[in-house]
This record gives sequence, C-alpha cells and structure tokens, in this order.
Amino acid sequence: MRLHSPLTRRLLSSALPVSLLLASGGSIAVAEPLLATRVNNYGLPGGIDTPSAEVLPDGTLGATLSYSNLFRRNTLVFQATPRLTVALRYSRIDSTEDPRGFIWDRSFDLRYQVLDENPDGWMPAVAIGMQDFIGTGIYSAEYLVATKSLTPRLRVSAGLGWGRLATTGGWGSPFGNRPPPDAGTGGKPNIDEWFRGPMAPFANVSWQATDKLTLTAEYSNDNYACETDIPDECRRSPWLSDKEKLKNKINLGFTYQLGDSYQLGGYVLGAKQVGLQFSVAMNPRQTAYPSGLEKAGAPVRPRVAPSADPEGWSGAWAADPTAQPAIQKALGDALAKEGQELQGMVLTAKRAEVRINNGRYIQQAEAVGRTARLMTRALPPSVEEFVITSTERGMPISSVVVRRSDVERLENTEAGQIANAATLVSAEPNPAGLMLTPGQYPRFRWALQPYVATSLFDPDDPIRYEIGAEAPFRYELQPGLVIAGSVRQRVLGSSKQESPVSSLTPDEYADADHDYNEFGVPRVRSDSQMYSGIKTPVIPRLTLAWYAKPGNEVYTRVTVGLLERAYGGVSAEALWWPTNSPFAVGAEINSVKKRDFDGLLKFRDYNVTMGSVSAYYQFQNGIDAELSVGKYLAGDKGATLTLSRQFANGWRLGAWVTKTDMSSEAFGEGSFDKGVNISIPLAWGTGDPSLRKVGGSIRSLSRDGGAQLYVEGRLYETIRDSQSRDLYQGWGKFWR
Repeated sequence: MRLHSPLTRRLLSSALPVSLLLASGGSIAVAEPLLATRVNNYGLPGGIDTPSAEVLPDGTLGATLSYSNLFRRNTLVFQATPRLTVALRYSRIDSTEDPRGFIWDRSFDLRYQVLDENPDGWMPAVAIGMQDFIGTGIYSAEYLVATKSLTPRLRVSAGLGWGRLATTGGWGSPFGNRPPPDAGTGGKPNIDEWFRGPMAPFANVSWQATDKLTLTAEYSNDNYACETDIPDECRRSPWLSDKEKLKNKINLGFTYQLGDSYQLGGYVLGAKQVGLQFSVAMNPRQTAYPSGLEKAGAPVRPRVAPSADPEGWSGAWAADPTAQPAIQKALGDALAKEGQELQGMVLTAKRAEVRINNGRYIQQAEAVGRTARLMTRALPPSVEEFVITSTERGMPISSVVVRRSDVERLENTEAGQIANAATLVSAEPNPAGLMLTPGQYPRFRWALQPYVATSLFDPDDPIRYEIGAEAPFRYELQPGLVIAGSVRQRVLGSSKQESPVSSLTPDEYADADHDYNEFGVPRVRSDSQMYSGIKTPVIPRLTLAWYAKPGNEVYTRVTVGLLERAYGGVSAEALWWPTNSPFAVGAEINSVKKRDFDGLLKFRDYNVTMGSVSAYYQFQNGIDAELSVGKYLAGDKGATLTLSRQFANGWRLGAWVTKTDMSSEAFGEGSFDKGVNISIPLAWGTGDPSLRKVGGSIRSLSRDGGAQLYVEGRLYETIRDSQSRDLYQGWGKFWR
C-alpha cells in the first residue's frame, strides 16, 4: 500500500490544448495516476529544481512561494484533468542590467502524464513537460521524466531535460541547436526552442521519513549561470546577476506537513544557496461542509386517499376563481422561506407549472428539489404533473417535468432515481394561463458594503489594491427589465492614477490628445491605471438592461448605459442554446465610447463599434470550450479561445488566449492577450447556502490588442446553471 501525505489523503476525492483535455478522459495504462506528496520550487510535483512524473489529485488548485537569494518564485498550479497539470508563475530575479536592479518575469508551464505507474511491476509513471514555453523564456525547459515507487515511502525520478535543465553537462544537441531566447516583447510560444539544444540528465529521490517529514535529494544540471554571473553559459545576458556560484550539482531539501493543506520546506542548492518554500493546496471536490449547513427541506407530503378528499381528487376546485390566487400565495410564501421567488404559475386540475428564481443555492437542482417537495404540500391531490421552471433575469430557461407520484415514491432514494424519472425540456416563453405573482414588481434593492479591487502581476508592481465602500443598487421594473449600478468611494490602497506616457502626469495625459500610442493604436486598456486611485466618488456601472426569450431556444439581451469603468454605450446579444444540447451559438454587437477618467458621466472622444460571433461546447467532466471571432475594442480583428472547467460545487477555473491582426510590435510586451480566471463559491468555504462567489481574472499584462468589453450579465453565463449538464452535475443535491 502506497503511503500519501495528509495533504494528499485529504485532497483525494486552462488555455490548454484541447487534444490533451479530451485525451485525459481515458487511460492508456492500467493503474491510477501516481499522486505527488510534495512540489518543487517551480510549484509542480518534483524534487527541488527538477520535475517528476507525479500529478496532483484531480482538480487541485495550489500556490507555492519559493524564495532564495537567486529568485523569488510565486506559482499557481491547477490539476486541470487527472493527467494534465498547468502552472502560472510570477518571479522576481535580481539583474545587474536592469535600472531597478531586478526584473519581474511571467511564465507558463504544461505537464502531461503519459503513462501510469504499475505498482505491482516495474513500469514507472512517465510524463512529458514544457516549462516557461511562452514568453521571454528565462526558465524555459522541456523534459521527459519517469518516476517509480521503490517502497511505499521511497520514490525515485530520472529524466532528460533541455533548456534550463541542461545549462551545463549536456550531451550535444540531438534534435538541433537551440536558438537564442526571445529578448523582445515576449508572450509568444517559443516553438523553435522546444527540445532543442544540449540534452542533460537529471534525477531526484524523495523519502517520506515520517507522516509529516519528507527528505529530498537531486542531481541537477541547472547551474544558475545567469543568476551567478557565468557569461559563457548564460543565454540571457541582460539577466546577469552577481550571486555566489553553486559548488556542485547536488541539491538537498526537506518538506514538513502543516495541517491538512499546508507544507513548509527548505533546500540548499549546490551546497551554496539556501531557500525556503511554502505551499498550500485546495481541491474543489473536498470541503469541510460536503452537505452544506442549510436546514433540510420540508418533507414530501403524500396525498390522502380519494375517499378522504373527493373534491380535491376530482379537480372540481379548479373551477373556483379564488383557488389559484390562494394556492399561489401559500406556495410563494413557503418558497420565500427557502430563498426562492415564485415568479408565476400555471395551474390546472391535473398539471401545475411554477416559475422560480433561485436566490440561495449554488446547485440549481437543490432549488428544484425543494420546490418539488413544497408543491406536494401546497397543491390539491388531483395535480399529478409538476413542471418546475427555472428563470434568470426574467427569462424562463428550462423546465423539469416530473410526476407527483414519483416525487412521493422516490423521496427516500438516491437522487439518480428521480433524475431518471424526470424530464428536462426548454421552458415555454409565454405559456397559456400564466399568472404572475402579484406585488413583485417594481422593486428596489440596495446595499452598503466594503469592496476590494486588486491588480496582479503588473511588470512594475506585482500587487496593487484599493479598499473602499460601495453602494450597489438594483431597480427591477418588470421581469427582464432592470436598472442597476453602483457608487464607490475609495478609502485606501496602493493603486494610484498613472499616465501610460512616462513624460506626462495624469492631469497632463487627461488634458492632452494622447488616446493613441506611437503605432497609432488606440489606448483602450493600456491606460487603465488612469481609472485607478480616484479619491472622489465614482460610478463603476449604471445600466438599463432588457432580457427576453423570443423563442423556445433563443435568448436576447440589450444593455444601455455606463457598461463598465472605462466604457459606456449600447450592447446587444442573442444566444441560441437548446436546453439538452452541449452546443450553443451567440452573437454580440456593441457601440461604445470611452469614459472620462473621473468615473462620472463624461466621455472622451474615442468610440468604436465592435462585436463577435461565439460558439460554445460543453465536454464531459465539466470542461467548456468557447471560440469567439470578431472585432475588439481597439478595432483589431481576431479570435479568442477560452477553456474552463467547472465542478459540481460551483468552482470554476479556466484560461483564455486572444490573437488578432495587431502586430506584436504594436501590441507591446506580451505579444497577445492571455490570462486565467478563477471563481470560487463562498458556500464551499462557509457551508452556508449562497450564490455569492469570489475570484477574478489574472492576465499577464493589460494591453490594447484583443481587448474585450466587460458587460455584466452576458447570456451564456446567465443561463448555464439551468441547462442540462450543469443542472445534472449538481443533481445529487435534489433531495438535500
């Protein structure tokens, strides 16, 4: 039996190549993936500097801080599929050539476990990986590595590396010479470097001395030539530093487990440089509150015998005009206690359709299940067919159709049985006999709350933040028609207003005509710091939005006003998405003008009409793909590919990449737009039912090429939780 660390035991439960994502659904080997017990100082499973063929438990999101006299590495790692590991890194490296004395470098890694270990034989786990394969390539390396468990506590890894892993001690260049790394704008895949240049061996061994302590030793051919001023072996002279050289190729380290999710480690590189490392890992599949802390729903109320209620069973009550209003009010009051809004109802003697808006539960299936149970308690016994329609922003999305007798019969069974008995169909836009619940519209809601705005991974400042007070408000005039916005007042923070032109102050930039850079590209995002650090009240957003469902499978949105912090105008969108289809198609057009930097109601001169056509596809295992083709904020034309993975509890992690007809020179550092996004439901951490989420997007740089417009309430994200895959993904909560 293989021993795992407490972290791994607890955790057991993406601009990524689509081929790797899909291939990960199957296995070409005979055993489960070999799981890691520690990560290296690059934040991925491995020794100290060198990699291993291990993977993290599927879905793991981790962070590693590794600091030494040679570097400061900050890494986010995500086990995107059982075999595919991805990492985003932000590193600080001292440099004698940079005026600041250091540089900040961003890097992106991929690793794929090709073969599983056979624990009963000699077959090791095998992985192939690319390190820092997009960009300036200061840590660029490629490798093939195998890992084998010799005993339950002892593992050995060995492999061949190129690039950074073969700085010294290489064996020729079997696949061709490695060209000099990109010293320009970076951000592009350095394909011509992959597996080129000298090839060198590496190896590492880890011994789990106790349940908490792991000792590691490795042989590495990375001699940190650039960081220790070895010009003949440093391929990036601008990054030369003057640290003390390593004495040998042996690195030693330890890792100590702190609780279930944290690790603290230390290491010595080449018998000379000492470093410390801290790691934390979370898994969406694991939570301290797997069932949530919400109260159980009302029990199903079986119907009485026909002899006990002959009028109720006959359906004669349906002829009474006072029956439906009374039933609708009683059911609406009961649903309100469950965090649901009864938008409307269609009621006949045999059939009842209720239209609900879920305001509490992250899994829509839980809202549907609680509604079904309340319907058994509120409806006369003649009603046999239940239709529970989920609505969002006034639009009916999908309807779960289930027989009342099945709800009564299957209450104490597992959720899969009621799923087999139910049918999911597209909701009718305007069914005959629909009675809206009176007194719901118009309604006004507002709040006063703190806000925190952050900006990460800036080349000059890794973390910028702003803290203040915010007053969001929402005025719903009728179903689907809403005025919404917010007012913010900054209190403190490190973010400040900065001009993108170093020779101009913010006031000078605002007054001058500098909305275009030296290449004639409009500054649609590169002057985003001009919108930060404002000490007077600002209006981030103020819009009038209209949502509608003109057909059974078509949804529309029109939004007018101050759409986001930097732009205002008109945004229109249409989406075709059959309820039981994994495929959807959408189109969006926007006519916007740039807002003034004071954050109020004035505008600048720049305006643009932009738009896109998008195709969406939902794969298995919660993986989504979106391809959008169109025109962007700066007038450039191109495409955006977004890949993400959503878990049943609402976690979502993804990555995107945009390439347009704007040249790399005009785009500037980074060459094209790319980044990752993370969304974590608060209910995962607190156990209390809530739709609130935390997260955001992390992009390498804020540039003008491929710039998107930020519009709240886009259709795909609005309705996805009520469509087939996401609804059934959370179906285990139906009887919660």
